[in-house]
Amino acid sequence: MTWDIGTIILLIMAGLTRASILFIVAAGLTLVFGVLRVINMAHGSLYMIGAFVAASVIQQTGGAGSFWLALVVAPVAVALVGAVVEFGVLRRIYQAEHVVQLLATYAL
Repeated sequence: MTWDIGTIILLIMAGLTRASILFIVAAGLTLVFGVLRVINMAHGSLYMIGAFVAASVIQQTGGAGSFWLALVVAPVAVALVGAVVEFGVLRRIYQAEHVVQLLATYAL
């Protein structure tokens, strides 16, 4: 396998992209725990729902502006799911032990 400069740059960019995605997920988890004091293991699931909605919108519309439409629709869909989780589950376990919070959000 030859290691030309194009391959090296491509590998570096792919690594930085994956690292930035992991940073966004980890920063969100840390922010939720720091502000709400709830161990939210469902954070990754919400991230996955956003990615799925964005991919579905892009696949269904398929036009030139489908990416920009998905960029608007996906966060709105995740916000709605997050609101349901907040009102349905998280408000009931704010004062519970960390183990209960962990199990409740992991179940989501």
